[in-house]
Amino acid sequence: MSAPYDPVWFSTADLPPQRRQSAAAAVVAGLMGDVQVEFAKALRRPVRMVHCALPGALITTCIELKARIRSGGGGADIVLARPVGGALRVRQNGRETVVTERSAALIALGRPFELDTTGAERFDFLRMAAPAVAHAETLHARLGQPAPATDNRLLLLTHYAGALLQGMIPLETERHARLAGTHLRDLAGTLFGLDDPAQGTLTPDVRLAAIKEQVDRDYARRDLSVETVASAHGVTPRYVQKLFAREGTTFTRYLLDRRLEAARAALAGADAAKVSAVAFDAGFGDLSYFIRTFRRRFGVTPSQAARPSR
Repeated sequence: MSAPYDPVWFSTADLPPQRRQSAAAAVVAGLMGDVQVEFAKALRRPVRMVHCALPGALITTCIELKARIRSGGGGADIVLARPVGGALRVRQNGRETVVTERSAALIALGRPFELDTTGAERFDFLRMAAPAVAHAETLHARLGQPAPATDNRLLLLTHYAGALLQGMIPLETERHARLAGTHLRDLAGTLFGLDDPAQGTLTPDVRLAAIKEQVDRDYARRDLSVETVASAHGVTPRYVQKLFAREGTTFTRYLLDRRLEAARAALAGADAAKVSAVAFDAGFGDLSYFIRTFRRRFGVTPSQAARPSR
């Protein structure tokens, strides 16, 4: 039984000849959106596809899919397309762009386009939401400007995506998958200049993950606050609060939860007489506040959670 974020394979090899084109077209439409797929000729070789669906990102490799993919426009996502073993032709905004071997180009799914894959043995694509900070004119300008195959950012992106599609990077939890998807979007955004200069190149999800990692590591510091964390990450305290609000919580609540969990774990192996020491080691500066919040969270007092004193 496959895990939610395992790569998924499709092949026309075992299908009746009369169903191969329609089946392949349906899979492409499911992955790329509201598109029409027109094959140039009958399929002489099996079409194979593998994709990995992550939160906020979908990576796909298509092999022997020689077709013209058209759309009248719909949706807010963007696609980064990259050919291997040939070239792609992209028509959008009145321009035709030839995407050469292992270079990459952007396609805006919200605008009419045609993607001609008949000249490539294989093509890869990354579908993702357009960064909220990407101004319309910036995105418009980048649609006709492929990223060269020698760009180190593109090489990093393709190697990382390839490792995900080959199952070399285990995605055991939703958090791991979310971080992987965000990393792909960050690399693509940096490659095409769609990142946010005001808050650095990190998207909100990656920024929040980094802040949480700091809190998980430094929760015992009694001087840890939204101000000190914001300063460490080069953003404003208000921005930090907005990141936590997106998950329906606050920085203060997240920090308190980490401290309470750490205290409960420490009390499991401590005498009741050491409650105050455990509280201070977990970052609490007020013992009565610690006892009150601990009982509210776990339904017992710290002394009851600890081992009886001998």
